[in-house]
Amino acid sequence: MKQPKIILKFDQKLEQELAWNFYNYPEFGGCNFWEERALKHHPELLEIKSVNDPKEFLDKYISKYYSVHSDEIHDLGKKTEEYLWQEENNFFLTVNKIFKGHPWTREEFTGDFSIFDFCPRFLEDGEFQVFIYDTRNLQLFTIFHEMLHFIFYDFMRKKFPENLGKMNTEEGKLWDLAEVFNAVIQDTDDFIKLHGKIENIGYPDHRELISKGDLLWKNNPDLYQWISKMTIP
Repeated sequence: MKQPKIILKFDQKLEQELAWNFYNYPEFGGCNFWEERALKHHPELLEIKSVNDPKEFLDKYISKYYSVHSDEIHDLGKKTEEYLWQEENNFFLTVNKIFKGHPWTREEFTGDFSIFDFCPRFLEDGEFQVFIYDTRNLQLFTIFHEMLHFIFYDFMRKKFPENLGKMNTEEGKLWDLAEVFNAVIQDTDDFIKLHGKIENIGYPDHRELISKGDLLWKNNPDLYQWISKMTIP
């Protein structure tokens, strides 16, 4: 399996679009992304509820933040690039073992730094966000988490084309399965070596499925068999 490149960069326009999106649609997987992952780090945004034009207010807040904290966030970005450089080869070797040589969908993936802890991914674009103020371990966790999504969903399309491969990737059973897979895999020894032990991996709504998936993987760490057993009614 050819190893792709992971490019990390800033994209203020995307930042503004996504922040507005999460402000309007904050609930997902049992989490309130706006309260837990925006206001927690930017309490000044509480004011958005009382302004005449929330979108303009949010765009200006982000633009000003990028300007005032430019040196700080770019220095942090360089550190993240260094963290990734230290571990990415081991990550790709680990993924190759799990997916048994299944190829990556593209030669280059993009990680966009963010001042918010939303961290969405865009399957068709091979793009995702990374929270710039996270710790080293959590940033690596996020990068590898999103990269796992890209190859997992493609694996599903190719190996289970008649059923799972046709399901919605943004909600429902396939989305549940992808998140549960990551929660299980990123708590294995191989991934703990990459990004450390991360507590409470996964969405609150997936606790039971994560326990089931963890037991199945420990009994038989074969991805095809794991998916098959996880999707049996």
